[in-house]
Amino acid sequence: MDNAKKIARLDDIQTKIAEHVYEARALLEGTGITLQRAERYWIPQILTALDNDDEYVGGSMFTLQDSINELKGEDEEE
Repeated sequence: MDNAKKIARLDDIQTKIAEHVYEARALLEGTGITLQRAERYWIPQILTALDNDDEYVGGSMFTLQDSINELKGEDEEE
């Protein structure tokens, strides 16, 4: 699989993961402490691992977006 296909697939995966996280969050609406815990722990951990383009404070040292950008850089060099 060439880099362009890898990049496209990773972009798709990144989008789907974010969509699923937001869907899961919506399912927790009205659950009180359960939603609060999710918003303080696993939701931001997942979203900030995808990219640092989120409303959550903090972030990952290296994100999925960073991996995608590196592959894009390799495409430009080739």
